[in-house]
Amino acid sequence: MKNVSGQEYQTPRQAADTLDISPQTLRAYSGLVEKTTGRTDYFQRDQNNGRLYSAQNITDLAQVNQIKKEHSKTLKDAISEVFEQQIIKSAEAADSTAATLPTAAATSATPQVSDDSLAPILYTLKQLTDQNAQVVTQIQQLKEQLDETNHNYEHLVKAIEVRNTSMDVASQAAATSSAAVVSSAASATSNTTSQAAKPNSASSLSMASSSAITVPKKSFWSRLFNHD
Repeated sequence: MKNVSGQEYQTPRQAADTLDISPQTLRAYSGLVEKTTGRTDYFQRDQNNGRLYSAQNITDLAQVNQIKKEHSKTLKDAISEVFEQQIIKSAEAADSTAATLPTAAATSATPQVSDDSLAPILYTLKQLTDQNAQVVTQIQQLKEQLDETNHNYEHLVKAIEVRNTSMDVASQAAATSSAAVVSSAASATSNTTSQAAKPNSASSLSMASSSAITVPKKSFWSRLFNHD
């Protein structure tokens, strides 16, 4: 509890515990109350410009929370219903309402708009969203490149298979042709040898026949006197 000008106020933590809500929820309620009523100085402030909550503030916020839960209304509608009179008075006589606050609090209070505090968060969220979109785009591009690479690889494998098959067929054809040439050459050689052997046989026979013819021997007297 804090005492300001003789009046007791609860800190945000104490007020949140009393209302059985989180400090973040209390901060959101308080910011929307100030925005709806058009008074940024609706709550008392401490020397660090933090909100302080009076007993009446606690009662009003508890009623807002109850209406919101039991009647399924939005927070803004519940605040408008609870603070209707304050809103009307603020619109008609804002200066007179502000005069009822303690002088020290009025001089130390500075206007705050809850939307301003959300601006950095919204900006950060936008940056994260943009970065996420860029990452998704990059992933899609990488997927397309990978698909193209796989497609090219399959074509390359098929081309290699076709080339290997062609080479095998060519090798078999070359082997068959070589075998045919060798067989033909062997046959020609055999024929030539056979033909060459026949004249030699005839010659041998002729020589044999010639050698078989005997020349009559001359008599001693013929040879002596050289008479036939």
